[in-house]
Amino acid sequence: MRRGITLPELIVGLSMMGALSLLLLPRVGTWLDRLAAERAAAETATFYTRARFAAIFSSERVRVEFATDTLRAVREGRETAPLFAQPGPARHGVDLRASRRTIRIGPTGLGWGAANTRLVLTRGAAAETLTTSRLGRLKRWK
Repeated sequence: MRRGITLPELIVGLSMMGALSLLLLPRVGTWLDRLAAERAAAETATFYTRARFAAIFSSERVRVEFATDTLRAVREGRETAPLFAQPGPARHGVDLRASRRTIRIGPTGLGWGAANTRLVLTRGAAAETLTTSRLGRLKRWK
């Protein structure tokens, strides 16, 4: 009765694991791209909604600025003052393309210059699209 495994058995087992990992590696990369794009889209949508509610609750106009590296909300009342900012989609390795980089949200929550603004977040082959309406609503396309 022998214990353990022989060297040929170990080599065969490791080579089979290596072959399987080579087959699955491209799928893991695509999966990671999709996850990063979805995460960036969710964070951008949450940021926009937070800025919209800040405009409604403060009863002042808020300017939302979209950039790849930073998302920024600025209060435009009697005084222009930054409300809040957060890192943009670039921290997830995601690129942001916008038909308009700046949207103003009125005190009632309606978007000024927001009609059909498209935000496209891409990483690799994965892409997520956000669209704003003139009513200030945001739609996330799946």
